[in-house]
Amino acid sequence: MAKGRKAPRRGASRAQSAPRRKGIPGWLWLVSGLVIGVFVTFLLQLEPGREEVRRSPEPPKPSNTPAAPPTTPKPQYDFYTLLPESEVSTPQQAAPTTPAPTPAPEASEPATGGPSYYLQAGSFRQRSDADQLRAQILLLGMDVKLENATINGNQWYRVQVGPFSNKDSMTQAQRTLSGNGFSNLLPQQR
Repeated sequence: MAKGRKAPRRGASRAQSAPRRKGIPGWLWLVSGLVIGVFVTFLLQLEPGREEVRRSPEPPKPSNTPAAPPTTPKPQYDFYTLLPESEVSTPQQAAPTTPAPTPAPEASEPATGGPSYYLQAGSFRQRSDADQLRAQILLLGMDVKLENATINGNQWYRVQVGPFSNKDSMTQAQRTLSGNGFSNLLPQQR
């Protein structure tokens, strides 16, 4: 009887016929190792503690020229001489005794006959928020009051600066407040 051959495995012929990938050749590994070794040796030669690498504290002076100390010009200040020359003499007359005009204080209450002006600095649902804004404006030295208002069944607290007797004093207060970060000011007349 004849011996039978084993049946080939499936896909065995494909695996043998595929091209084999080659790795990096050995000589390339050798050359790269030598280059790295030379570079590390070069870095070790640059060691900062060696005498060949250290800088000298002073540059070497040429031996054929005489050593002269460098002269730096000292600064000259002229104001010692200019100040006595620019002295201005003032007459010894007495100053006039007329008092300087004092600015009129803002009235905390407006005149009874004219309109009063207010600046509304804010309107809050919480009284604590309104009190906080009121305190900030009081620190600026302005008259501030809280006014309660019920709108559509909701309680609101208005922070109002004033009253002012005229528009000029209201405008001045508005400039002061906007210069201190209070930008949403609503002028009101009553």
